[in-house]
Amino acid sequence: MGVLSALTRTAPLAVAQLLVTRGERRAARDRSRFTGRDRALASAAAEQDPEAGLLLLARAPDLLTPQAARTLLRRPAAVLETLRAARPGPDGSPRELRICVGVLPPATRRSLRALPPADLVELARRCPVTQPRHRGPGRHDIEPDGLLALLPAPERRLLVEERTARPRSVRSLPTAALTALEPADRAALVMPWVERFARHEWTLSRLAVGLPLALGEPVLRDMAGQHRIHQRQMGWPALLACAELEGDPAEFARIAGDCERAWHDQEEVRRAALQQLAGAPPRLLAALPDRVLRDAALTTVQSRDSTSHTLAAVEKLLRRAAESAAATGRLDRAAYTTDLLCHVVSDPRSRTTVTPLRIGEEAARAVWSAASSPGTPAHPHLHTALAELLAPYLTALPDLDALVRATAWESDDPEIAARAAAAWAGPAELRERRSAELISHDASFALVPVILRTIVTRRTDLLDPVLLAAREGLSGRARPRAVAWAAGLHSGITGRWLPEQRHAWNEHHARVAADELAPLRTRADAAARVREPALLTRLAESAPQPVAAAALGALGDVLGAAHDGLPPATEPLLAALLRHAATSGVRGRAAMSSVRRLLEAVPDREACALLAPVACAADAPVGSRKEAVRALGVLSGAAAFDALVAAWDTPRQHRDVRAVVARHLLAAIDRPAIADRLARAADEPAVREAVVHARVEPVSESAREAYADFLARLVRDGDEETVVAACRALPAWFTPESADAMRAVADVATDPGRRRRAWEAAAQQLAWFPLGPVGGPILKDVIRRLQELAVTPDPRARADGLRRLSGVAEAIRVRQGSARTLLIADALALSLHAVGLYADAAALTWDTSLAAVRHGVHHAARWERLLDLIEERPERLPLGSGFHLDAPTPRARGALLAAARLLRERGTPAAGVMALALVRVGGRATCWDETWRDELAALRDHPDHDTAIAAFLLASEQHP
Repeated sequence: MGVLSALTRTAPLAVAQLLVTRGERRAARDRSRFTGRDRALASAAAEQDPEAGLLLLARAPDLLTPQAARTLLRRPAAVLETLRAARPGPDGSPRELRICVGVLPPATRRSLRALPPADLVELARRCPVTQPRHRGPGRHDIEPDGLLALLPAPERRLLVEERTARPRSVRSLPTAALTALEPADRAALVMPWVERFARHEWTLSRLAVGLPLALGEPVLRDMAGQHRIHQRQMGWPALLACAELEGDPAEFARIAGDCERAWHDQEEVRRAALQQLAGAPPRLLAALPDRVLRDAALTTVQSRDSTSHTLAAVEKLLRRAAESAAATGRLDRAAYTTDLLCHVVSDPRSRTTVTPLRIGEEAARAVWSAASSPGTPAHPHLHTALAELLAPYLTALPDLDALVRATAWESDDPEIAARAAAAWAGPAELRERRSAELISHDASFALVPVILRTIVTRRTDLLDPVLLAAREGLSGRARPRAVAWAAGLHSGITGRWLPEQRHAWNEHHARVAADELAPLRTRADAAARVREPALLTRLAESAPQPVAAAALGALGDVLGAAHDGLPPATEPLLAALLRHAATSGVRGRAAMSSVRRLLEAVPDREACALLAPVACAADAPVGSRKEAVRALGVLSGAAAFDALVAAWDTPRQHRDVRAVVARHLLAAIDRPAIADRLARAADEPAVREAVVHARVEPVSESAREAYADFLARLVRDGDEETVVAACRALPAWFTPESADAMRAVADVATDPGRRRRAWEAAAQQLAWFPLGPVGGPILKDVIRRLQELAVTPDPRARADGLRRLSGVAEAIRVRQGSARTLLIADALALSLHAVGLYADAAALTWDTSLAAVRHGVHHAARWERLLDLIEERPERLPLGSGFHLDAPTPRARGALLAAARLLRERGTPAAGVMALALVRVGGRATCWDETWRDELAALRDHPDHDTAIAAFLLASEQHP
């Protein structure tokens, strides 16, 4: 992955070709896993080279992210040509390319405007925006659909209406699609939805955002004034978002002023409203009165229930307001807002690191002038926060600089003193000198991260006083109480130090690690930073378990940290680590982990000779053996593989160790001896979980067929659990030529000696058989054998055959299946009818008919067969309260309408019930357009009285 990531910058087209070819070779069920893994690479290649993006769009569109897809619009004509040439989806819908929201770059807009108007409309139709769904209270992102905004207003409305005609599209419609419409169009489009979903509060809050403010404000104010917290939590952000979409600064300021009720509400309501307000555009933030910012900030700070998330929201609001005011020359407002911001960032509940404001020196001087005006009381915590916000200009403000220095030297609050010291030592050109001055005054300032980083990287001459003070607990202004100290620094930073300094550093941390009075966490952290083998070995022998484990873990890095002369001898280190690896618990695992890192510095043959005895020792701890096996698995050569085989063959080897070994042996599954070993042990649960899976990484492309044969062997010879697991894993490895594997699954499905759990698992995989010259006859033979078993004279055999056929029908998931599944279901339904399972045949035919409608296909003969089954016995009608049908495309809705008319024209009671159910689905999917209202009106005149009454009641529920 690292090499491919680098090649996306230098050879993006080659990377795209590789990903496309690799994806086309994989099975359909296995492809989705690699789509997620390869998407980042493919999208990076597409953004780098448009030709690579067009190749991916044509042959692997699932690999393109919306961000990468938007970059392809730089070549709009080529994108449109590729989309036109693409095959339609399974339901007949044209290929679409989803892009992300946001304003398009100028070059992209120029390219799009060069298209003919008709082509631009078609491209916008095929490139809908995708936007993260608004899943709860919080900010509504008001971002434009850049492509839709380029169209004339009538075409924009027409496209949005087309998209909302899909089922459930109203609830999932991106707000960006509405922002591109004119206010009148938004009102005409959204207001009927608001009336329809008036009782669905979450949907209502989303839809009302798209209304003009005059229409949306009454709806959202009513929601924000309700007594339930979740209603107010949705109402206030939606009201602010509606005002933001309106774009009028005066109206936005009025709505924000009314949010004072939200600031004084419960924390959840306050946070949601602040998050919405904080993301408003700068021109709207500039219109906010100072009192709005004051009330929001001070109420949040002084409310006891405010959390770090609420403080972060108000900090973002004040920071953006201050920077916007400074950029437009409103220095008095910038100073006032910064003063409020100091109260927020100095709150102890705030967990964010204070970053400087992005303002100029003139604005910084104005801010400090306002903060230091006569009569202003001195508050060290506010002055410290101000120094952090104005850090780039601290040296240009000598009074503030001196005040912060005095706070660091004199404050009795250790947190304030540390923050002031960090701010005073912040300027890069003075950092070394000021760090030295602070350390000479008080060595406890070494606890401040920026000062400690300066000491260990630039001023190593200050290490001696720091380590000397650390012997006494490093107490002072920054830490009044003397406590053992372990520096949170990476050990590699000591590489440029003098040998004496490194030794003193290691001695200090070894002393802390051996301190019985220090907390175990501090001792373990100290042990992990020691890099002298002798000190680490002593700690590993005598320290408590967590500290010893940290020391053993650090031993694995001593070779990489050997800066003085020759590195330590590897063999004594390995001997000590292997001795500890023989113990149990965290010590053994840490030691074995270090062994694996140390072995990277020795040849594979020597490493194998050291690891093999541990892996094969039946009396060694299980954890150590597993680590040894994992270390052997990353070694190359025949000797390492032979050691793994020997570990497998070890008498009384633990099952968990064998499971780890099995993962590595899978790479050689094409060797008969390895396959025999794994097959004999597959009944062990741990081994089975390791080797039987649809996604097994060690199996290479060249060993796919051998692995499929191995799974087929388990299906034939394994116990029940193994058979079930192997049956479920096999479809991912099917190819059109996998005759042996398909026959193995078929035999389980038809074997009278198999229990229900086994043959049901096998039956569920029948739908995944490749229907070619090999898979088709095998599948037909399965149905034929089950049908013969169901008509045999033996009562017990016949009962088993009937149950088996019925179970197979239940196992095949027809409604979620593909068109290939429908062919299997039709053949199975005929067999069910032939053996007398009429109710099962009716249920399967019903599911098959609905699935065909979802694919946009209407088979009149299939509906006729269903009617023949249920008209005689209406109780066979499988129409329960959970009936649901998805008709996502115009083609699917056309097939649904044809089926409803066929059933209505039949005129029987059973057909009428089904026709009404289909009309209800179609009407809801299209918001009851004219076609479906006419169909419902026709059902009101149905010959069956019950159907006519039900249609009348349904019609009375719809809005005229």
